[in-house]
Amino acid sequence: MTEKKAKEELRQRIRMVLLFLGLVFVVIVGRLWYLQIIRGEEFLRRSEANALRVIPIPAPRGIIYDRNLTPLATNRQAFTVSIVPRDLPDDPEPVYRRLSKIIDMSPEEIADAVASGQRLPYYPVRLVRDVGPEVVTTIEESRIDLPGVIIEETPIRYYPFGPLAGHTLGYLGQISEEQLKELGDQGYTGSDIVGRTGLERVYESELRGIDGGQQVEVNRVNRPIRVLGKVESIPGNNLVLTLDAGLQGKVEELLAQRLAEIREEGRYPRAYAGAAVVLDPNSGQILAMASEPGFDPSQFVGGVSFEYWQELVNNPYNPLRNRVTQGDITPGSVFKVVTAYAALSENLTSPWEVFDAQGRDYVYPQKTCWIYAQGRTHGRETVAEAIGDSCNVVFYELGRRVGIDKLSEYARRLGLGEPTGLNLYPPESSGLVPSREWKREAFQRPDQKIWYPIETLDVSIGQGPILVTPLQMALVYSVLANGGTLYKPYLVQAILKPTGEVVKTFKPVIKDKLEIKPRVLETIREGLRYTITQGTGRSAFEGFPIPVAGKSGTAELSKTTSDVHGWFACYAPADDPEVVVVVALERAGGGGSSAGPVARKILEYYFGLDPSQSQEELAEENGVEIEQP
Repeated sequence: MTEKKAKEELRQRIRMVLLFLGLVFVVIVGRLWYLQIIRGEEFLRRSEANALRVIPIPAPRGIIYDRNLTPLATNRQAFTVSIVPRDLPDDPEPVYRRLSKIIDMSPEEIADAVASGQRLPYYPVRLVRDVGPEVVTTIEESRIDLPGVIIEETPIRYYPFGPLAGHTLGYLGQISEEQLKELGDQGYTGSDIVGRTGLERVYESELRGIDGGQQVEVNRVNRPIRVLGKVESIPGNNLVLTLDAGLQGKVEELLAQRLAEIREEGRYPRAYAGAAVVLDPNSGQILAMASEPGFDPSQFVGGVSFEYWQELVNNPYNPLRNRVTQGDITPGSVFKVVTAYAALSENLTSPWEVFDAQGRDYVYPQKTCWIYAQGRTHGRETVAEAIGDSCNVVFYELGRRVGIDKLSEYARRLGLGEPTGLNLYPPESSGLVPSREWKREAFQRPDQKIWYPIETLDVSIGQGPILVTPLQMALVYSVLANGGTLYKPYLVQAILKPTGEVVKTFKPVIKDKLEIKPRVLETIREGLRYTITQGTGRSAFEGFPIPVAGKSGTAELSKTTSDVHGWFACYAPADDPEVVVVVALERAGGGGSSAGPVARKILEYYFGLDPSQSQEELAEENGVEIEQP
């Protein structure tokens, strides 16, 4: 390479470097011109003096404990993207557009949130909760272009056991218009997160704490320089429930497991839904309540995803519905105890009367017993034996004697046809106890308004238009277990301050005290024991070391399907009841074979029994004698 050529190449490189430096200089000058000329007044206004800000410190929500003080709902810290309206520029649209590219919200949604959520000019409007570190980093790096946008570290809900007791606890979400009207005078705004269902909603005012705040000096990009004063937030009050977390988990597991087994067996492929409730018959405390399918409240923390919400709302079995309290189901034969109670109390039969059950009703031969399809009959039966064998023919006759007026009256005495009074949201169903008055009001045509005698026979065995919830049926069997006391069921034992000080305790509430004649109660209880030892529940409870009293139920849906609902209601120990268990499986087959095994396993867990032990070992360990059939 010649010397001349080398010099020319050097000059070319120098020109390139100078050109590059010139471009850098132009960019710097341009940026300075933009900051000082275009936005100079704005930044001058902000930078002339450091500003004072009151930054709220969100209060943690109260903790929800089970009866053993195991946390079922608590809190964890998370990053939240918020906007302080006071710090937005005169035209906030560019900020909204930039921010929308970082968070999953359109500029219009951000503007609406700011408009509806604004409480005070300096109070943050929280847009997105529980964001990841990449969002935090991006916003921090863009602070100068996002005036008014801040990152807060706020407490959000945490459910340690995920979906456990989802229907009972409920879920959180952005406040609805209805709730805002109700709670607006308590300082709520349109961007607040509140309880939408379950206990989270019912006890919203107790669980919500009192926000604190700190006065800080901030620079022009809202970075705190120093704290001038601070008032700590006050956490919300805590709830202590009647639920037992271990029992609740077991009930949910058994319910889902049994439904899956039934589907796999092939005969009932639509067995996807069911409910189970475990109740203390001597207080009304709910120890466990499970509804299948369920949902996971933790999925709603920070805002439920579109995919999960679609999964819930498009599920034909409605996972958001609490079947324990809202599941209006035809009860089938578990209702027969009501018919027996009415007939015995009205002296229309006696414990000693013997019925000749030949498989068909003598007035309406189309009304048959379930055993008749197998070519068999129950033959001579007392009322107690008819309860145990679930003999339709005997109960047709009892229903005919009682009549629909008295039958509906006794059903209502036991709490059917109206809410139980459980304090939960959504509100529980009333169910339906049919009567002459109901039919006159429910139908239009004159012939439809008439109550026909054959309809009484249907109701007497728990068929026809009668509907109950599993919780209502659990209370019916609680009355039989405790001797006549109808309790109001409840889920919360106490409300505690964050310090542990008791704010309020909840005691058993007696709704009614039924004067059940001793011989009436004795006869029904004898029938419920007969169910377990020799009747329709014998297979499910064979070898169970603790005496159980119960009743199976199979409810037909319609003549167009072979699907049936399976029920099993029981209490134990039979001679000194301390727990009631009711299981209802929809479209899952007969109650003795479908729901009975679930009830047995729930009792095994409750009493701490090991199913791998022999029945003799279990009996010896629990100090009972095995009753021979």
